[in-house]
Formats: sequence, C-alpha cells, structure tokens
Amino acid sequence: MKRLFYTLITIVVTASALTAQISLGKISPNIKYEGNYSFSASIDMEIDFYNRNGSLQNTLPYNSYYTPDYQHICIKHRNRSTVYQTIFDIPNNSCLIVLGEGKDMSGSAANMKDNSGRELRELPLVKTDQTKNIAGYNCTLYTFDVPEFKGEFWASNEIKLPNDVGIFKASKMAKYYQNVPVQGFILEITSTTPRGRKTVMKTLKLHNSSDYSVNIPENFGMAINKVDYYEL
Repeated sequence: MKRLFYTLITIVVTASALTAQISLGKISPNIKYEGNYSFSASIDMEIDFYNRNGSLQNTLPYNSYYTPDYQHICIKHRNRSTVYQTIFDIPNNSCLIVLGEGKDMSGSAANMKDNSGRELRELPLVKTDQTKNIAGYNCTLYTFDVPEFKGEFWASNEIKLPNDVGIFKASKMAKYYQNVPVQGFILEITSTTPRGRKTVMKTLKLHNSSDYSVNIPENFGMAINKVDYYEL
C-alpha cells in the first residue's frame, strides 16, 4: 500500500503500518477481545500535515473514544474514503485493527507486548510563560528540541484526563519518548522534522458524554506475533 509522508509521522496504527507488524497466516488461541466495545466519552481532534515549503498538504480528522476507566480506547480517523480504527483493550492486553465502520468492517487482533519493567525515554521539555486558550481551556506552552524533531506542546491543568486518550496518543512523540514530564493534559502539538516536515495536531472539542460503539465481526482475524505500541 502506498503511504504518503503523513502516515510516517503519526503512530496511530493504520492498515499499512500494521501489515509489517502482524502476520495473518497463523492464529493464536490466546488472543482475547470483546465482541462489542462501547465508549461513553470522546475527543474531536485534527492533524494538519505540511510539506517542506510550509504548504498545507492534508488535514485528517481524528476521534478518540474511551471508557470512564480508560481501559478501552479507540482512535479513529478517516483518510479519503477509508476509515481506520485502532482499539486498545487493556484488560485483555490486545490491540484490534479495524478497517471500515458499521457493518462493513474487517481487521485483526493481536496481543500487546509486555512492556512492564521497560525503561521508557522521557521527552525533555522547557516550560515557558506563554499561555493561550484551546477549546475553552487555559494552556501553557512547553518546547522541545531533540534529534528526531523539535516543536511545542500546549497543556492544560484544567483537564483531569490521562494523555493516553488524547492527541498525544496520535503523536510520533509517543513512539520515541513515552514519558512526558508535564503536568496537565496536552491539547496541541506542533513538531518539525530535520527535513522540514511540519505536523500540527490539535484538539477541537472534548465530549464528557458520547455514545459510540464498535461491533467486532465474527470473521475477525488474529495474529500470532505481538504488537509493540512503542515500536510501530
């Protein structure tokens, strides 16, 4: 599958990224997942992709759905006519890759790699005095500059949510730097690669009440190898 540059910038799992991680030729009986996932809250997001000249190349709408205990999380986005959904089932330690929506769905499930005891890298941030309002919340600016990219975070202490359900879940920083030493919920991230590719990830709105569910089809596939979220 041909992948445009923006599929390499975000780590929210798409079908093209997962084909390198999941072998559908063998079946593991140890993979467990639910037949239905229902979510009660959601976050509307948007990701802008710019080329080296600073021109906007593409904008993708993203949605994050989650349960009150944050044990089930669904990251959904649409690229042209294709809908991609990644469901993280924490109790079953599984990750489901769903292509499509409604009754027209296919995909596979895999166990998540056990990262307990693993030393996670921390993104070095510099707190500034700059503030601005994003989606109705007061935010503080943090900057970062590492070999892979440089940019900024806008985070708010007014939101009591884990960053695992927000825009950071869709960010490349979660791949290279899994610990974020910042208090508060990240609502916006801007990052630029050494080659000049810029990505702006924005939170548009938080919904404390939402009604969204995904029914997993009976012919859903399973994979024998495990998915490592931090290596996707």
